[in-house]
Amino acid sequence: MFIDGKNSASRGSTAGISQQEENSAPMMAVFGGMFALMLVFLVVVNVVSEAAIQERLKESADNGDYRIEREDGGSGYSIIVFPEMLRIVETAEGVAQDDICKPGSAYRRYAQRIYENEQDQLLFFLLEGSVTTMSKARDCIREMWPGEERHISWIIADNEFLKSVVLDDIPEYIRDHVDGMP
Repeated sequence: MFIDGKNSASRGSTAGISQQEENSAPMMAVFGGMFALMLVFLVVVNVVSEAAIQERLKESADNGDYRIEREDGGSGYSIIVFPEMLRIVETAEGVAQDDICKPGSAYRRYAQRIYENEQDQLLFFLLEGSVTTMSKARDCIREMWPGEERHISWIIADNEFLKSVVLDDIPEYIRDHVDGMP
């Protein structure tokens, strides 16, 4: 008697495949259900985080882009200093180096408004090559309030500093200094 090995092997493999399909059907249902739950969860998280981001953006739109709060209750108002001009971040006005202290200039009006509150000050972000422009702005403050004390602050924002800020990689020595402050 001759037995066809191919037929019995193919029947066995067909039975094995259908047995595997029956066994994996519940697993696929569980996987599909978990996948659907994860999608729903991600949609909910996305909607909630979107709402939180929008709320934070609304709050910061008022002052977060141009004002840095100090611990003593005062504020520092940002001005970006370029080699030939300065830009007031709050009002987005640019003032050429030669026009900084002219009567009625945007810088003079802004400084007048900021220094109405004794605890507030201007905060200059100095880009490379802009020290001369910043010194003219400082001298203008001295001219506007002769003999009176006015506070200013500055940050040297060279190319390495700007790369660090963009990459969110503030150097350790700056973090250590900030952490060590009282």
